[in-house]
Amino acid sequence: MSAARELLDAVRAELAPRDAENRLAPLIAGGTAPRSVFAAIAAEEMHIVPSDWRSLHTLAARCDGPPARSYFSGLASGEEAALARLAPLAAAAGLDDAATRAYEPRAGCQAYPAYFAWLALNASPGEVAVALTTNFGAWGTYCAAIARGMREHYGFGDDACAFFDFFATPLPDDDAVAVVQAGLDAGTLDRDAARRYARLFQSYELMFWNTLADAA
Repeated sequence: MSAARELLDAVRAELAPRDAENRLAPLIAGGTAPRSVFAAIAAEEMHIVPSDWRSLHTLAARCDGPPARSYFSGLASGEEAALARLAPLAAAAGLDDAATRAYEPRAGCQAYPAYFAWLALNASPGEVAVALTTNFGAWGTYCAAIARGMREHYGFGDDACAFFDFFATPLPDDDAVAVVQAGLDAGTLDRDAARRYARLFQSYELMFWNTLADAA
């Protein structure tokens, strides 16, 4: 097993016990969250996705080698694809253009993209790859549970669920492993910093969901 794979597996294991702290996903999965929460998710994500897209392109521009540039550019393309899937969710949740413009984002929801932007400027690409890859597992699990709940309890169709379906499919992590290994080999990846960034990333992820749970 490569050193990069060992690091990613270790950080995932360290952070996995916190997955149960998401208080909104179980409410949606069980059908007890108010329907209005989907409009709030869509409105918040309309701010988050473009920000994350810019952060990923910033990281790609900072990378010296083609594999890392391709990794972050590919993730940015995924954010662009996700943005196209937000409009059907917003429409199904009753969020029109006027309501979208009038919506005031919550600080607890926007802390995640703000921290991502900080990482894009301050962390090494390999360290960010550790944080992102670790968080993707939790994010994908939440999205899968939410998509199921939307269909089973709220009557949403495939178009409305497409945003969550898109992220529910796990991404192969071979490219991320290569970026992490390159950082380790070059001596630009600090293991302690990578763990710290991953922990904070997960904390901000949970803050997003729990801010919406508190407002529901």
